[in-house]
Order: sequence, then structure tokens, then C-alpha cells
Amino acid sequence: MSVSGRDSSGTDTDSIVINVTICVARGTLIDTETGPVPVEDLQIGDSVRTLDGPARPVRWIGCRHVSPRELSADPSLRPIRIAADTFGPGQPARDLTVSPQHRILVDDWRAELFFGARQVLVPAKGLLNDLTIRTAPAPDGVDYFHVLFDRHEIMLTEGLPTESFHPGDYALRELGDETRAELFKLFPELVDGIGAPETARMVLRPWESALLQDSVPARKVPS
Repeated sequence: MSVSGRDSSGTDTDSIVINVTICVARGTLIDTETGPVPVEDLQIGDSVRTLDGPARPVRWIGCRHVSPRELSADPSLRPIRIAADTFGPGQPARDLTVSPQHRILVDDWRAELFFGARQVLVPAKGLLNDLTIRTAPAPDGVDYFHVLFDRHEIMLTEGLPTESFHPGDYALRELGDETRAELFKLFPELVDGIGAPETARMVLRPWESALLQDSVPARKVPS
């Protein structure tokens, strides 16, 4: 799997090999100050609407293509599709395709009961129900994108609150040397992990997510 990125000057960085995939798929509409924009058309400096305050400027965008062969060899890379209106009207407004590790904001009383916080971030793979949230076919492979801000943010993807890229220790270790160096240049405080931003919400592990399965309405969707 290879990844390319654009830095703060708008220059494309070289493609390198990385393993971690916490991303949304090509075609996903991201809410910006000027309206929804396909993630692949976002530019450095674009102001993206966030859940926790004013719009935030994009600092870095990563892109990676996962080939059909890679998807066949490693099922953990296969995209997950969240059907329109799964979490309520307009959430998402259209079918949303993300990587299995991409985290969705769940706002539910069960989260407060079990984890002490009503709003939590849950990896998409932890919400699979084979109805409204299920593995998506990708015969031509999939292009994954992730978006980085000055801090971890909750952005609106197809109207559904999901996370921006979080440069935590694990994610940084999985990045290739060139991309990691580029991020360190943009965010020198990330060196040695001392400046890794806090997550925007409590993050659940996939097995913890099972306790929130009932927060996703079970309904059939067209095949």
C-alpha cells in the first residue's frame, strides 16, 4: 500500500509504503465553510466545519490506494460502508465508505452507562451489523484519504460526525519514514510523542464497541 500527501506549501510528497489506514474513501463529502467538498478535492488551508467550535484549516492530507490484491490478501483493509440514515435522518446523508479503523462519533445513553461519557469514538469495524454497516465490495481497490488539523477534530463526513487523522504513537510508527518526517516538520512537538494531541472524545476498542451495538438501528438496506 502506498501513500502520498500534500504539505503546507501544496507540494505533493513522494509515495511511500505505510500500513495503518484510518481514513475515508474517495468521493466522501466533507463539510467546509463553503459547502460540501469531495475529500480528494480538499486543499491545504481549506476551512472544514468541526463539531467543537469554528471551522479549522486543513494542515495536511494523506492519500493511499489499496489494490484489489492487497484487499484480498488482508481483509482488515477492506472498506466498510455505512448506509444513509443509519444513525438518524441525514446521518449519513449518503452511503459513507471508510476504512475499518476509522472512528465514528456515537452519542448514546449506553456509552454514558458503560464508559462514563455519552459521546465516544468507535471504530467502524466495531459497529458491523451486516445490515446498515457492512463490508463494501471494492473490485478496483480503494483510495483512502485522511485529513489532519492542528488538533484531533470531529468533522462532518456525509453529514455524519467522524474523526480526523490522529497522529498518535501507533499511527506515527506505522507511517513511512518520509511521511513521518513531513509530519514532524509541520508539528515538531510530535517528535518523541510528547506533543501528540488528545483525542477529541474517549476512544473505544473494537471489543468495547460490542456494548453499543444496540445504538445502531437494525434495518435492512437494499443490496
